[in-house]
Amino acid sequence: MQQVEHADGRLYDASLVGLIREREYTGEVYGVETLFKPVPDVDEEHVVDPRLETVMEKKRKMFSERAQAGWRLSNERCRPDKVTYDLTTTDVGVDERLIPIDDDHLIDIYIYRAEGAPQNCPVMIYLHGGGFTAGDMRLYANQMKLVAELSGAVAIFPEYRLAPECPFPGPIDDAWGTVRWVYRHAAELGVDPEGIMVAGDSAGGSLTAACVQRDLERMESGAERIIKKIVGIYPGWDLRDWRTLDEYTWSYDEYPVREDQFELVKSRIERIRSGVEGSETSSSNLYLQGKTTPDNPLVNVAAASDEVLEQFPEVLAISSEYDYLRVGTDHLVKRMQDLGVKVRNMRYCGCDHGFFDMLGTYVQAEELCQTLADELKAL
Repeated sequence: MQQVEHADGRLYDASLVGLIREREYTGEVYGVETLFKPVPDVDEEHVVDPRLETVMEKKRKMFSERAQAGWRLSNERCRPDKVTYDLTTTDVGVDERLIPIDDDHLIDIYIYRAEGAPQNCPVMIYLHGGGFTAGDMRLYANQMKLVAELSGAVAIFPEYRLAPECPFPGPIDDAWGTVRWVYRHAAELGVDPEGIMVAGDSAGGSLTAACVQRDLERMESGAERIIKKIVGIYPGWDLRDWRTLDEYTWSYDEYPVREDQFELVKSRIERIRSGVEGSETSSSNLYLQGKTTPDNPLVNVAAASDEVLEQFPEVLAISSEYDYLRVGTDHLVKRMQDLGVKVRNMRYCGCDHGFFDMLGTYVQAEELCQTLADELKAL
């Protein structure tokens, strides 16, 4: 599908964003009510969005060439295939600050404030994906600006330290340190300390759950809950090797797709699967480095006890139809629901892992910004 840039900067017609919402429907996944976000302009089910199909083909070729050349960390951090566009129509303020983490080191955070945002407004702390080894503000600045604009509130993006230079638990320390800093400086930031939502995609989704567990530890001494809601976007909530588990099995039967698109979908699923089950250079191994095991609930919240999970705040789980991590997430959502957690499940049909990285190219990324804004306003 040839994509043409429109006058507003998008590579699709803006009306498709609203069409997703007009056509969304509810169904069940493992007994859990799930909101399905369909491909807006395709009537067929279980088909890759044509806009994604074009980019997925380019990614398959790029990763094949890189694999032949050998693994390099610089390739993981240099992603020319990920391009975003600024879709805001008002001035969104951006403030960069250095904040202390545990009186040990400083990290950068970026504060995005909507024009005219009121004092004491809710705030989203966003933890980026990238397999704990990659990702930065450049890939997410436009998404943060748009969420701030659509919500009329504040979005905060920390540049947490990355593996392999900073393995477990460094990224967790930085993510949780950011949450605590925002809570303590809420008045200065003009945000509501009782309106903190933590969201994240992929590895950042794993960090959202780790922050909740740190919050629960803090609450054991009588402190008030800080995090009121978490949103996991194709989250790394179960990065364990499914072959070692009794809870569920994994197979390609979970991913029905049109026959001519199967190999393309498989290439994207295997890209994420290799990061979980792979070699010494897999994302999981570069992150853990023998400092803990995949059964640590701070790494994989699916390994947490029922007693921990039942104390979680409100949870929104957002998955992609063609993502390796979806099956584990769906099973965890079912378990949370059975434990009485206020949890909701949402699935973007026709999408693969990482679609949020492509604001302005994928219509689903823009619609997801609206979803995050809605969740923030609802606090």
